[in-house]
Amino acid sequence: MANSNVDVGARAGRGLVFALILLALALLLAVVQLRPPAAKGKEVPLAEFSAARAREVLGGLLGDGAPHPVGSPANARVRERIVAHLRWLGYSPEVQESFSCSPGGNCARVANVLARLPGREPGKSVLLMSHYDSVPAGPGASDDMTGVAAILEIARVLKAGPPPRHGVLLLFSDGEEAALLGSRAFVASSPAMQEVGAVVNLEARGSSGPSLMFETSGPDAWTVSRFASGVPRPFATSLSSTIYRYMANDTDLTVFKGRRVPGLNFAFIGEPSHYHTAADSFANASADSLQHHGDNALAAVRALADGDLARVPRGQAVYFDVFHLAVVRWRAGVSLLLGILALGLTLAAAVMARRRGLLTWDSVVLGMLATPAALFLNLVASFGLQALLARAFPLPWVARPLPAMAAFWLISLAMTLWTAVLLTRRNGFLGVWAGLWIFWALLGLLLGLVLPGVSYLFLVPALVAGVAGLAAIGRPLSAILPSLVAALLWFPVLILLYGSLGLTGLLATALLLVIIYATLTPLVAVAGPFGRRWLPLAATAAALVFAVVAMLTPPFSPQSPRTLTVQLHEDADSGTTRWLARGPRPLPAAFVKAGGFSPKPEVPFPWLPPTARVLVAPAAKLNAAGPELTVVENSVTGGKRRLRLRLTSPRGAPVGMIYVPVAAKLESIAIDGKSIPEGKGMPGDWRSYTNLTLPPQGSQVDVVLGSTQPMDWYVLDRSYGLPPSGAALLAARPKDAVPFQDGDVTVVTRKVRI
Repeated sequence: MANSNVDVGARAGRGLVFALILLALALLLAVVQLRPPAAKGKEVPLAEFSAARAREVLGGLLGDGAPHPVGSPANARVRERIVAHLRWLGYSPEVQESFSCSPGGNCARVANVLARLPGREPGKSVLLMSHYDSVPAGPGASDDMTGVAAILEIARVLKAGPPPRHGVLLLFSDGEEAALLGSRAFVASSPAMQEVGAVVNLEARGSSGPSLMFETSGPDAWTVSRFASGVPRPFATSLSSTIYRYMANDTDLTVFKGRRVPGLNFAFIGEPSHYHTAADSFANASADSLQHHGDNALAAVRALADGDLARVPRGQAVYFDVFHLAVVRWRAGVSLLLGILALGLTLAAAVMARRRGLLTWDSVVLGMLATPAALFLNLVASFGLQALLARAFPLPWVARPLPAMAAFWLISLAMTLWTAVLLTRRNGFLGVWAGLWIFWALLGLLLGLVLPGVSYLFLVPALVAGVAGLAAIGRPLSAILPSLVAALLWFPVLILLYGSLGLTGLLATALLLVIIYATLTPLVAVAGPFGRRWLPLAATAAALVFAVVAMLTPPFSPQSPRTLTVQLHEDADSGTTRWLARGPRPLPAAFVKAGGFSPKPEVPFPWLPPTARVLVAPAAKLNAAGPELTVVENSVTGGKRRLRLRLTSPRGAPVGMIYVPVAAKLESIAIDGKSIPEGKGMPGDWRSYTNLTLPPQGSQVDVVLGSTQPMDWYVLDRSYGLPPSGAALLAARPKDAVPFQDGDVTVVTRKVRI
């Protein structure tokens, strides 16, 4: 047994270096393949999607590039351009207007645009959709006017060709940025909802990168199968769809998920610092991403429309793409069987090795502990690195993230190698190998039961390890091959985590990389001084060097800006007027000096939590008429108080908000006759309700309260932009800073006794 282990060790030492080279090549392949396909020009056949044609449409839709939030005049102009283009293509669009409210308390009058392409057969249709409103801070060129332009180019292609088997509905929803209000209105009240058999939604959370099929809805085994058969360059994994179920993020597809409608969701997430800012502009919108978006959506719509929408089979799928060339998929229930098979194969290899006297069961147990032990050590190191880099990452995303990314990838490698060295001082290759892959098979089996969409990441490498272990028992190939397969599956997912989550994503990447790097433990066990000492030292030193570089690298640039939003607030009761500045601290010194901001941040409003601190400075009086909340009717019956109120903005602000104390025991509320569904509301002692399209005559608000006692409420109105007195302050905002989300706004508040 000792001689066999020495023999294995000589081969394993060389194998460790070879395995690391293969992992590096797998990472390089994942990075290279992350690029979207090149944009096609106008010269391509009319039956193909052309990013050049779609981009020309995009420029026309954006016009002067002004933000166009729901209810704004700019929003109406964009809608008119969409309608005009659809008519030019030969469609007969209709504008469906309604008043919509979300469970969170946002309400607005929305106007969806709907057009139809009839199919050869009657029955259900495929709904292709994107939203055309933007956040108030920016023009939304990528989020989501790129989706709108892609659909209009697809509409042209579909109109020019033979009709599909089933019809296609084109929906341009309004108010998505205001809590999915347009899609909520469509699902709740549009007659066309009865026609929907499947949904394809286009989104963006950045301005570049490949178009990812990141989410499904309803029974997705059928939709994924149709997608896999039709899309030329798929980027898809059931991992992202599984994770997205547990995230707070929503898109228009969320509303259809509640109805169990089969659907596919596409988005690109490159350059996330542009998201919901003025930097989400036509100039920054990637033509290549637009091409990939259009290719994906066109192929998906064609594949779904040519399927049997009347009889969509039930069942969920586990799926992943292979080098973005094809999609491997199976029914979720199969994961359990694959887990049993993987466990059987790895156990069989372990038993065979034991009978030959090549391992001990003690070494198998240590092999099973390799991944958890490395994860524990990495938790300490990675959280320490995150704390070290927190100052270099005042926002989740920075201008030059590569040094920080390298630091996290290398610290994970270093800690995993050190763990392998400590665990395997007296243990040979085969025992550690068997324990490691039995652990993987058990994890895959467990995930197959509870999270089948994630299970393939463990099952496929464990199956390869089991087969390789039986075929090449005791040889480095049995460790190198499954390690490479794991890297090929995991790396394309892990390199996207930064774009999704920023610095938190890098921390998650480092922790998940432990699982991949731990597959090298059997090779480390007998690698010799180079693998057991110098490689861990080199990885540790390189991680520290890259961490220092990351800390010294400027975090922002005009191309990758920070957020810095200015608000003018006037209290109509006291007449106090002040500037409020929000952004990652410390704020630019020249800006702070120009505004006269105090160095100590404050909580500006009583309804905000203690963590919502901003810098405050005195401002010239606006002398604006404050918002009004007047009692029209007031009655008490059965211990409950029923009120009819009117919310108005004498200064004509488009947004009105009401803050109701929790102590009032609000039982129901309706704005302009629309009941607001019960939602989470705000944390703390207040609940807020907003009309984002407050009409000049005001809104009627009907409430039922469980408390009959008079209480102080707050009312607020908000208009976009700042008065002329803010010109000097805006001029002091540096070029590497842009407003975010609601943008620069003017707010007037008033306390009201109700």
